[in-house]
Amino acid sequence: MLANRKEYIISITSQDRVGIIHDVASAISYINGDLADMQQQVLRGYFTMILYVSFPADVALKEIHKTISAAGTDQEPLEVSIKALLENTAEQIISEENRYVLTADGTDRIGFVATVTKFCKDNNINVLDLTTTVSGDRYIMILFVDLSTCSSIDDMNEKLQFFAESTDLNMVLQHHDIFKATNEIKIF
Repeated sequence: MLANRKEYIISITSQDRVGIIHDVASAISYINGDLADMQQQVLRGYFTMILYVSFPADVALKEIHKTISAAGTDQEPLEVSIKALLENTAEQIISEENRYVLTADGTDRIGFVATVTKFCKDNNINVLDLTTTVSGDRYIMILFVDLSTCSSIDDMNEKLQFFAESTDLNMVLQHHDIFKATNEIKIF
């Protein structure tokens, strides 16, 4: 990040349309915003975006909100939420050895995500990223997790196996490097 700037997390939601990313990025650039990180996805026709941006310290929060909101249209207005980062907020760095991928799938049912994330909460597993999808009658979750507070991977796998059997789910925990190597598509 550049010096003498304020950092923000910005969340944007709108009906999807062509050009939203360009419009938002242009609005941020217009007021000298430095866009560092971004995640964007379209869910059921709705555009969602989370940004990590810094602005010059003299740019007011109202100006940021007004400028980004103006990137919407009358038909597809942007819902914009801005959260200023605390000065002592540092990026959480997770060592490579503690990065794991947890996959869960089973029959689609109400409470699926709550069930799996309760296991994570009860076992002090921090969920860093979560993706879900429904395919037919199956519900599939992929969680990128941090196991830095877990004492033993063997113990965690035993707990996971018991939990999976008791909830009738298929669950696999594997190191991120293994998941990446077995799911990477190579183009020659």
